[in-house]
Amino acid sequence: MARYTSFSPTELAHVVAQYPIGTSLKLEEIPGGFGNSNFKLTTTEGEFLLKVCDEKDTAELNMQILLLQHLHQHAYPTVYPILTKDQNHLIHETFGSVMIYPFLQGTQPQPSANILTQLGEALAKLHRIPPITGIPSFAMGISQMRPFLQEVQDTEFALHPFVELLKSQLAALEPPLNAPLPMGLLHGDLFLDNTLFEGEEMVAILDFEEGCYDTLLIDVGMTIIGCCYTTEHQLNLEAVKRFLDAYNIVRPLTENEWKHLDCFVHYAALSIAFWRFRQFNIRRPDAHRANTYQEMITRSAQFKGTHVKA
Repeated sequence: MARYTSFSPTELAHVVAQYPIGTSLKLEEIPGGFGNSNFKLTTTEGEFLLKVCDEKDTAELNMQILLLQHLHQHAYPTVYPILTKDQNHLIHETFGSVMIYPFLQGTQPQPSANILTQLGEALAKLHRIPPITGIPSFAMGISQMRPFLQEVQDTEFALHPFVELLKSQLAALEPPLNAPLPMGLLHGDLFLDNTLFEGEEMVAILDFEEGCYDTLLIDVGMTIIGCCYTTEHQLNLEAVKRFLDAYNIVRPLTENEWKHLDCFVHYAALSIAFWRFRQFNIRRPDAHRANTYQEMITRSAQFKGTHVKA
């Protein structure tokens, strides 16, 4: 678990008392994830997800709430934060900002063809929802990579192999990334651990922390990188095809999008690799996760040149 925050029983009781969810009985850490401290909270009224938002400031969290409210108006299958007794979605404590959600039952699935069919339909439906005003652009891409390369220029990381790779890849990627392609509302981080299934039936798409307005093909590439590989990072080509077939029925890809798909799969992988490298080597050094960026490079290399057009 990406646990950057902890709090005392007294602090927990204070948080729970602000919600109409009874009194706290038990708090359990939830493993997985990279950007928040997540807990399963059991109270006298039921089970809930308590999330301490370690990586976002107040403005970003308020925009996330606006996005979730917008998705709720369109009946999108995700999980929505519970209001406090004072009708707030977000509370601020000395240890961080807190949001509490219903605890949905289900599991993170394996990348089967049926699972990816449902994800294709769900992502395409998201891309057909009109965006809201003020939502940011994709936060893990070039807009962050360029400043990062400047920041590390005079540091020990200046000649790191990944930094050198990032420089060379950006030079090659920028022209196709500037191609005129459809834009809209993105999830921004659709990996399997951001989905919830009951058996083979989808319950929800989770964690819209990276929700943004940008080129739709970023999300398509991200879902392939995040959902169409085994735990050993082997490409599941049948899952890719089922995902794209299902997506294409709800929102048909343009010829130009098919042409640039390979590029955007690679861009999605590089974006996640960049975020992990910066996060676990520079911002919050973590010896156990310092090399997790390499997983994305492995996945990207396997997809290159794959013929998947529906």
